[in-house]
Amino acid sequence: MPGAATVDAVIVGAGAAGLSLAAHLAAAGWGDDVLLLDDGAQPLEDRTWAWWSTGGGLLDRAASTVIGAADVAGDGWARRLPLAPYAYRVVTGPDLAAAVARLLAPRPGYRRLPGTARSLAVDDTGVQVAYEDPDGRARAVRARWVFDSVGPGAPTPVPDPEARLDFLGLHVETDADVFEPGVVTLMDFRTAQDDGVAFVYAVAASARSALVERTVYAAPDAPPPPHDQLLEDYLRDVVGARDHRIVSREDGSIPLRSSPPAHPMGPVLPVGARAGMIKAGTGYAFGRIQRHSAAIAAALAAGRYPGRAAPHHRWARTQDAALLRVMRSDPDAARAFLEAMLTRNPGPRILAFLDEDLPPREHLRLYATLPLPRFGRACASGSSRRSR
Repeated sequence: MPGAATVDAVIVGAGAAGLSLAAHLAAAGWGDDVLLLDDGAQPLEDRTWAWWSTGGGLLDRAASTVIGAADVAGDGWARRLPLAPYAYRVVTGPDLAAAVARLLAPRPGYRRLPGTARSLAVDDTGVQVAYEDPDGRARAVRARWVFDSVGPGAPTPVPDPEARLDFLGLHVETDADVFEPGVVTLMDFRTAQDDGVAFVYAVAASARSALVERTVYAAPDAPPPPHDQLLEDYLRDVVGARDHRIVSREDGSIPLRSSPPAHPMGPVLPVGARAGMIKAGTGYAFGRIQRHSAAIAAALAAGRYPGRAAPHHRWARTQDAALLRVMRSDPDAARAFLEAMLTRNPGPRILAFLDEDLPPREHLRLYATLPLPRFGRACASGSSRRSR
């Protein structure tokens, strides 16, 4: 499109990563023309994201649920963890979209562009984004920057079947008060462990309504876990919800390790999962997306190259990789590691550790509570493989 106007940025994909980045760019006062290119293939109505933070994030107030305590449990033990100064937050897709719309409202140059991205071509003056509009016609737009959460034209990563979270969540209603609002069940290992390291997560909307989700670090080549029956068992035996109705369900599989994160290529920067924002050890991504978005916006506002705005902590990646290896090769040892962390540390220390934001002294205190020999050998193995 020689001679066509060039917009400041195109954000490819309007899911959690694309919307979060648009909100942070707008709040930083950057850019007059920013387009969010999205085909609506993944409706926000059915999406929910969870994270924890201390409350200073741009989108923290978008959360529809804010929780100050977490329950963790296993065979023969249970513990409630106060989380302050953190809070556990849950946001629905519609609430996230509404919060971002409010932030973009004062900046009319931020616009939604319906279409499916097909390719990105970098030249000396920017990037040409080829896309297909809703009527199937080929279109193109030029941009100085492209922030890509989709990867148009790139080969589809092949997930590692040995590193995935397989889950089923049931939104249930009961006729009796059996759930406790204000507390998130973060990890409850009181479910069958035959298909890998498994736990139940639950968050209540009221005393009679909750999302109850069973998640398993799936074993290699394992058949689909029998989540339905095992969740029925959990609701009956642990929660005490003998009579309940399933309002809706959500299931899926989250790859925890596929190809390495995509690298910035000049003015084309990956965001979201493509930038490695899914934490391999937990599957959480939303909080990391917020920090990445804020760093990109700050770099652009200061006139710096934003491609270095996603610091990856090598030691944290080593720990995650080691934990996944132990999950696969020795599920009992992995479960012992997680249970030791959950039973012997305060909630804020656990969350800071999972957020890769724990000071060195606190790291040592946490390590002192863990069964490290098996985990340490796996970490050392991962480090030596990378060195070779």
